[in-house]
Amino acid sequence: MTTNMIVGVAGLLLLTLGVQFPRDPQLNQDKPVPGSQLVKCGIVVKLGMWGAWDDGMVESPSIWFDSTSKKWGMVYAGYKHIDTTRRGYKSVSNPQVGLAWSEDLLDWKKDMRSPIFGPGGVEGRPDAAGATGPHVWFEGGTYYLFYIGLTAKGYERGEKTLNLATSTDLVHWKRYEEVIRPEGTGWRKEAIWHPNVVKVRGIYYLFFNASGVAHGMNEEFIGYATSTDLYHWVVDDENSPLIVGSGNAGSWDASGRAGDPSLYKMNNKWYMSYYSWDRKNSSDGIAWTTEEEFPLKWRLYEKNPVLTVGGPTSYDALHAGKPFIVQTQRRHYHFYTAVDTAETRQIALAVSPGPCR
Repeated sequence: MTTNMIVGVAGLLLLTLGVQFPRDPQLNQDKPVPGSQLVKCGIVVKLGMWGAWDDGMVESPSIWFDSTSKKWGMVYAGYKHIDTTRRGYKSVSNPQVGLAWSEDLLDWKKDMRSPIFGPGGVEGRPDAAGATGPHVWFEGGTYYLFYIGLTAKGYERGEKTLNLATSTDLVHWKRYEEVIRPEGTGWRKEAIWHPNVVKVRGIYYLFFNASGVAHGMNEEFIGYATSTDLYHWVVDDENSPLIVGSGNAGSWDASGRAGDPSLYKMNNKWYMSYYSWDRKNSSDGIAWTTEEEFPLKWRLYEKNPVLTVGGPTSYDALHAGKPFIVQTQRRHYHFYTAVDTAETRQIALAVSPGPCR
């Protein structure tokens, strides 16, 4: 779910085949854009053993530094394998949220308490059949778990809404359910997808992708909402979508998609990693804006994509996307969902600078 385009407001030139942006002179192309020069390190969270709750697929990592445990925590989506004759989207169901820990962001160990969160199981509720696409915001001793609620069995089936649950121990949860749902006839009329929260000057910004119609395309696009308390969100439909795929035939974002945003800041610029696909393979790209213009006026990195699929027999031969970025003083960590040609989904890592160890 990804693409290149930014929706600030002006300066866009709509062409017959898609949307294009002029090169922005503010970005110094002589210096590498943070996260643009990546070295792949391989799979860091594998499928569960046969019979485990996550033996079908693992994907969509979200990472934070846990001040309670003094470790890096990761929540991820895991799917149960229900058809042993094959792999892929049609062979899985029952998405739940898993937990893993790391001391160095390289080696990860699954928490034996996983899954820590799952379907609500109540018919008619927004997460009756599944919880996927998790994102944790940790503040004041409380874990705020944003997730996509599903209403039908399978892989991302049924109605898709953004939901919230809170916990103080990552085990016992209070559900608040829908915080953002499909609405209107435009960019978010069909489904709500992956969230990413940042806090700027006391305001929470939740960037997410949604399915709908924009720039003459029916796809997934990235927009945002704001909140002062993490529970109540106001979507900026006037300025959203912020990023839209080009839709240009032959380009890495030919589908028009832009999805799974992950934000990070360096100096006076905000960067957003996101994914798109050309209707065959997924890749990750970067957009950026200034601190003064945030959360609007995103420009696309002219050398996108920054992460692409591997060779035909590799663990990410089909898709290399759905990014989550962690930055330390020493290194840029680019986590992503790696998919091979058998549609086996696992969580992989790329870093900058290399080598991995």
